[in-house]
Amino acid sequence: MRAFLSLTLLAAVTAAIGGCGSQGDAEPAEPADRLPVGQEFVSTEVTEAGQQRPLVNDTTIRLKFADGGITINAGCNTLFGDARLDAGTLVVENMGGTEMGCAKPLMRQDEWLKEFFTSNPSWQRDGDTLTLTSGDTTITLVERRVAEPDQSLRDTRWQLDTIIDGSTASSAAGDMRAFLMFADDGTVRGNAGCNQLSARYQRDGDQLSFSQIVTTRKACGQPHDRIEQSVLTVLEGSPRVEIKANRLTLTLESGKGLGFVAGS
Repeated sequence: MRAFLSLTLLAAVTAAIGGCGSQGDAEPAEPADRLPVGQEFVSTEVTEAGQQRPLVNDTTIRLKFADGGITINAGCNTLFGDARLDAGTLVVENMGGTEMGCAKPLMRQDEWLKEFFTSNPSWQRDGDTLTLTSGDTTITLVERRVAEPDQSLRDTRWQLDTIIDGSTASSAAGDMRAFLMFADDGTVRGNAGCNQLSARYQRDGDQLSFSQIVTTRKACGQPHDRIEQSVLTVLEGSPRVEIKANRLTLTLESGKGLGFVAGS
């Protein structure tokens, strides 16, 4: 009888221990002990004391993580610093930033961000969602590829807005004629800035090559002719293609390139 009771007691203790282990496994995982290197997050909500804290119009908080570092931007200057996770908090040290002059509301927003991110906010990661809290302020962010999915190269009207020349970029937004539209059948049509164009294209990874480029032959004068020459130079040179959210960039090894925004 004693042996039977001993075995019964042992089984009960073992079951209890196993049950505790199962409950522990079901608890939320501890925060990751490393930064999400190479990822970008964009804000979806900011609250203070449970109330919405509006950002400056047309701005979003953007975080990018590198190995041991972070960059932060909300429409004006880019802040950067050393970063690490420590016991569920984000520690940002040696923070600096660019020194571009912006409107006062943007400058004040930058100062608020600097104070927030140097206050060791708590870090909570749940899938694609990142929540940072300091005092009564909470910033909720979502991984950029989820919040702002990359547009498809095809069946999107790509409107030219930037001419790139090495480390410099000039706006082409004043002239909205230039655009490209890529079709599934390997053809592309659009406007080079002055003349209508059509061509064939092939994509191999991050490289585009164009052939059979045909344009109409009218002269439009400046700045249209200059924009057109820039467009044709890039298309004839097998540019590297990069799509990020609603932006398309075509860049040659020489540093010349074109920047487009997805339009309707």
